[in-house]
Amino acid sequence: MVSARIHLVDRQYRFVILGLLLVAGCVSYIDRTAIGVANLAIAHDFGLSFTQLGLILSSFAWAYMVCQIPAGILADRFSARFLIFASLMIWGVAQLLSGVASSAGMILVSRALLGIGEAPLFLAGTKVITQWFNARERGTPISLFNASSSLGQVLAPLLLGFVASRWGWHAMFVVLGLLSFVVAVGWISLHRPPPLAAVPARKQPFHFRRTLSQPVSWVLAGGFIGVIYLQWLYASWLPSYLQSNWHISIERASYLSALPQFFGFLGGIYGGPLIDRRTAKNIPPIKACHRPLVYALFLASLTTILAPFCQNLPEVIIMMSAALFFCGLASTCGWTLGTVVSAPETVATVEAIQNIGGSFGGVIAPIVTGGILARSGSYPLAMGTAGAIAALSAAIYGLGIKAARRS
Repeated sequence: MVSARIHLVDRQYRFVILGLLLVAGCVSYIDRTAIGVANLAIAHDFGLSFTQLGLILSSFAWAYMVCQIPAGILADRFSARFLIFASLMIWGVAQLLSGVASSAGMILVSRALLGIGEAPLFLAGTKVITQWFNARERGTPISLFNASSSLGQVLAPLLLGFVASRWGWHAMFVVLGLLSFVVAVGWISLHRPPPLAAVPARKQPFHFRRTLSQPVSWVLAGGFIGVIYLQWLYASWLPSYLQSNWHISIERASYLSALPQFFGFLGGIYGGPLIDRRTAKNIPPIKACHRPLVYALFLASLTTILAPFCQNLPEVIIMMSAALFFCGLASTCGWTLGTVVSAPETVATVEAIQNIGGSFGGVIAPIVTGGILARSGSYPLAMGTAGAIAALSAAIYGLGIKAARRS
C-alpha cells in the first residue's frame, strides 16, 4: 500500500518536473529572441549595417552549435539538476552583460555566452523526460517542452516590446537576466531525480563514435537545418520586417509578431497528441513522427515563400501564422523522432547531433537574411531563400530516414 502511494506520488511529481522544464524552455526562448525585438534600435545606437547586425544576431547560434556535442555528452553522463542550474545561471549573466553593453562587441560576446549557457537545456531536458515518461507517453510531454520555445517567442514581443519602448533595450536585457536567476533557483530547489523504476536497471556502455557514425544521426541534423532556419528567420527579422515594410511602430510590430509565434506554439503542442494518437493506432513510432514531419515542413516552406506577396497586413500575418504553425509541428515531430531512433543512453547525444544541424540553420538564417537585405532590400527574396532551404530539409527527412533505416 505504501509502495503504491509512493509510486503515485512519483507519477504526479513528474508533472512538476515537466512544469519546471516548460518554464525554463519558455524563458530560454524569450532570452534568445529578445534581440529580435530591439535589433533596429541596437543597430541605430551602434551604427550597424544589416550585414553587421546579421553577424551579431548569428553569434548566439554559432556558440550554441559548437557546444551541442559537449552539452549532449554532459547530459548523457551527469545529473540534469546541476547541469540545467548552471545553464540558467550562465545565460542570466549573459543577459546582464547585454544590459550594460556599451559597444556592438559587447553585444556579440554576450550573445555568444548566451549560446554557451543555453546549449545543454533542451538536451538535458529531453533526457529528463525520457526518464520520467515511457515511450508511449512521451509524445505529449516532449511536444509541450518543445512548444515552450514557441511560447517564449509569443511572450517575447508582447512583454519585451513594452519594456523596450518605455525604458530602452538595456533595461529589457537586465530584466531578462534577473528572471533567469529566479528560474535557476526554482529549478535547483524543486528538482529531484526520477524514481528508480524509471531508470534502466543496467546502464549500457556509451559509444560516442558509433553514435556519430550512424547515418540516421546526420539525416536528423540535415533535416533540422530547415526547421530552425525558419524559426530564426521569424524570430530575428519579423518585427523589423513589419516595421520596415508596413511602417508601424516597434510596439505595434512587437504585438503583431506575437500572433504568428502563438500559432507556432499551437503547432508545437499539436505535434505531441498527433504522434501519440498515431502510435495508439499501432503505427510504428518512427512512422508516427516521420510522415507528419515531412508534410509539415513542406507546408511551412510554401507559406513562407508566399507570405511577402500578400497584398495587405492581415493576409501577411495569417500566412506567417500558418508558416509558424507548421514549423512548430515539424519541430516537435523532429525532436520526438530523435528520441525514438536512439538508445536510452544516447538520447541527449543524438539530439545534440540533430541540434548541430538546427544550430547551423540558426547561424546562417540571420547572416543570409541580413546579406540579402543589405544588397537588395528584398524581403521576398530573403523569405524565398528560407522556403527553399526548408523544402530541401523536408526532402532530406523524407528520403534520408527511409534510406538510413534500410542501411
